[in-house]
Amino acid sequence: MPRDARRISLLRAIGALFFGAIIGFIGTVLHNAFQPIGILLALLTTAIGINFAGQMFGSQRYKLIAAITWLAVVLRAGTYGVSNEILIISNLYGNIFLLGGLLFAFIAVIKRR
Repeated sequence: MPRDARRISLLRAIGALFFGAIIGFIGTVLHNAFQPIGILLALLTTAIGINFAGQMFGSQRYKLIAAITWLAVVLRAGTYGVSNEILIISNLYGNIFLLGGLLFAFIAVIKRR
């Protein structure tokens, strides 16, 4: 693999990483904001965002990177922080967002196009 191709691949991976973090943050903010529309928007953002990451960066592996980053952000938002704050609480909307978002992310990664 030529040196420039490695750089481009690394930049695409970093872009997918950043994009997955943004998708996770937006979903975390939306899921409990405007009930019940917020959870639908959060799940829709997750599904469309991970599909878009694959189209934007050109490969299924970048969908996987974005989905893993999304999962890391969402799991971190669902655990207690330094001052005992939690962003995804264990209510109906939080559970639907965690499980449904993981399902949508998994389907988006497996889907070819």
